[in-house]
Order: sequence, then C-alpha cells, then structure tokens
Amino acid sequence: MSDQIRTLRHRWRYGVVFVASLLLAVAQPLTSGLIDEDSTFNILFSVLIIAVLLQVFEEIELRRIALSLGLIALVGLWASQGIGGPTDQRVLVGAQLAAASFFAFALYGILRGILARRVSGDAIFGAVCGYLLLGIIWSLLYYAVETANPGSFNLPASSGAGAAAARVDRGVLSYYSFITLSTVGYGDVTPMSPLARTLSWTEAVTGQFYLAILLAAIVGFKVTRATTD
Repeated sequence: MSDQIRTLRHRWRYGVVFVASLLLAVAQPLTSGLIDEDSTFNILFSVLIIAVLLQVFEEIELRRIALSLGLIALVGLWASQGIGGPTDQRVLVGAQLAAASFFAFALYGILRGILARRVSGDAIFGAVCGYLLLGIIWSLLYYAVETANPGSFNLPASSGAGAAAARVDRGVLSYYSFITLSTVGYGDVTPMSPLARTLSWTEAVTGQFYLAILLAAIVGFKVTRATTD
C-alpha cells in the first residue's frame, strides 16, 4: 500500500505543487480585505514551501538550498508583522526578495524535471504551475519595490484616512502581475518608477518566451515519441 502511495505521489508530484500555487495565486487575493492579508499569505506560502520541498526536489543538495531560501523568506515575512518603522520595511523587502528567489529556484526545479521526462498529465500540471510561479515571482518583486519606494506604481485609490500609511494591497499587485504576464494590460495599475517599468516589460517578455519555448519543447517531445514508437 505504501509503495502504491509513493508511486502515485511521484507520478502526480507537480499536481500537488499546482494546487498549492493556485491557492497562493488565487485564494490570497480573493480573501484580501476579508481576513488578515499578511497571515493568509504567510500560511499559503508555507504550504507551497512544503509542497515544493516534498514534490519537486529529489536531490538532497537542491532540497537544502530550497529549504534555506524558504526559511529565510518565512522568518522574514512573519517577523515583519511584529516589527514597526524602517526596520519593518527593510525586513519585509528582504523577505519578499528571498521569497522571489525561492519561487525562482522552484521554477528551475520544475522545468528541469519536465524536460527530463516524457510528456504526461503531470508534466502539463508542472508547465501550468511554472506559469503561475512566474506571476507570483513578479508580484513579490513589485511588492518589494513598492514597499521600498512608495509611489513606484500608480495604484487604485484606497478609502480610509490611514490609507496612505497602510501597506500596499498584495492582491492588487498580484492582479497586476498576472495581467502583465498575459499581456492584457487594462491600465488601472501602471508602473511609475524606472525600476517598476523595467520589471513590468521583463515580465511580459518572459511570459511570452516561457509559453513559446515550453510549447515547442512539449511538441518536440510528442513528435519524437511518435516517430520512435
């Protein structure tokens, strides 16, 4: 029984990461304003860390690197909730950058696994998961930029007297990241600083290259398999 579970888990390992990524990309913005946003993000991020460590990296050395990045990000994110002032800002920016690095490393592990195996349903889950991770990575970078330099993005006006001093809504920047990744660009959120603009166009280009290269790789695998069978 345990061998069957182990085989099933390995066969659909990217499906687990896909669900965890979808929760972080979709559930967290949808719950914005309803429950504590930072705690929700930290909890879902913790779930994704565990999924990546258990399902993506099989080599001990790669798993150690991923665990180090994930722990740094988690400690920084949780610690920033109990710290105030400039220290809070620095810790939060550092945590966002560490989180983006963790997700980038997870994306590397997923693509490495996909390209080393035959095309399957799990590989498709991995490909979609990688696309979600791209959006998550850039949303973290946008959040870090806006936290370090408020006004880097022209965001929808928030109601309330203390809105200017409040933290930026993660859901808004997550939304902006995914519409930029898909090159939709509604224009309700716009980059204002040079760094924000550079990040925006690099995300759009990366998203298009990801789809083109990955689709070409999958088609190539299918053609090779068809000619060798």
